[in-house]
Amino acid sequence: MNVANENQLFFLVFFVGAAFTCFWLVFHYLKRARLIEDTPTSKIRSAAQGFVEIMGTVSHDKNQMLTAPLSGKVCVWYTYKIQRYKRSGKNSHWSTVEEKTSKHHFIIEDDTGPCTIDPKDAEVLTGHSRTWYGHTKNPSHINKINKTNILLRPIGGKRYRYIEKLIYAHDTIYALGNFQTNGGGRCVPNNHQMTGNVIREWKQNYDQILHRFDHDKNGEIDLLEWESVRTAASKEAEKRRQQLSQTPTTHTLGNSTNKQHPFILSTFSQKTLTKKYRCFAFFSLIGLACCTGFIFSELFNIHIITH
Repeated sequence: MNVANENQLFFLVFFVGAAFTCFWLVFHYLKRARLIEDTPTSKIRSAAQGFVEIMGTVSHDKNQMLTAPLSGKVCVWYTYKIQRYKRSGKNSHWSTVEEKTSKHHFIIEDDTGPCTIDPKDAEVLTGHSRTWYGHTKNPSHINKINKTNILLRPIGGKRYRYIEKLIYAHDTIYALGNFQTNGGGRCVPNNHQMTGNVIREWKQNYDQILHRFDHDKNGEIDLLEWESVRTAASKEAEKRRQQLSQTPTTHTLGNSTNKQHPFILSTFSQKTLTKKYRCFAFFSLIGLACCTGFIFSELFNIHIITH
């Protein structure tokens, strides 16, 4: 096999792989769009446990404000990349040298109450996205305000590209993920279970049990004294149950263990988000068509050559 044939085979295999990827992406993005359209929006206070869709505004007063590492802007969530422009002969590309995504929780609210968002592993689509260029790994103030033509920046010798995406306080958030409610009397053990827990805890310090309940001072707890232990443990258990039932109700939305359920956070509205996913699917379909056309063209050329 000569070099030309090897190159032809390489490109054929490459475009077959690209075609399969585009084919998968078409259905992936369409599935996302349909899921967003078909999932009803729940109020935070009355949302069911499990996979739900909610919307709320990022609270300013209830959140710990963060500072975006590159731009220095105040936000509640960020992700960034620092990329270096590399050239090798006729080939050039941007190589990521540093990236980080915030894992801090933040709170959104609707008219029924607050919900804590755990953004770990979320697919985040935000309208606050920015790309700029500079000469150093860490962007300077001059780099941030440079307004020169973006297309000319790499040619002008600027070797670094900075990409930053943010979520601000007061942003309206669309959230699709796993919803959980804790506190408010939920999941409180019954008296029998709690009494057992108390007794097991007390047994860790048997000398203390003897001191409290060994009334005849014989160094042992007899059956009658064990009844006293159980009665006291039952009273202590009821106190603890009352305390647990009075803890405030908290709602949390995060990633699901079910891989079929995506975890999406977005500053875009539900309607806009659906359009974006359908556009992604459309461009993937175009990519599929281009790859398929190239594959058939190469197969036709191979057929001509072999015959």
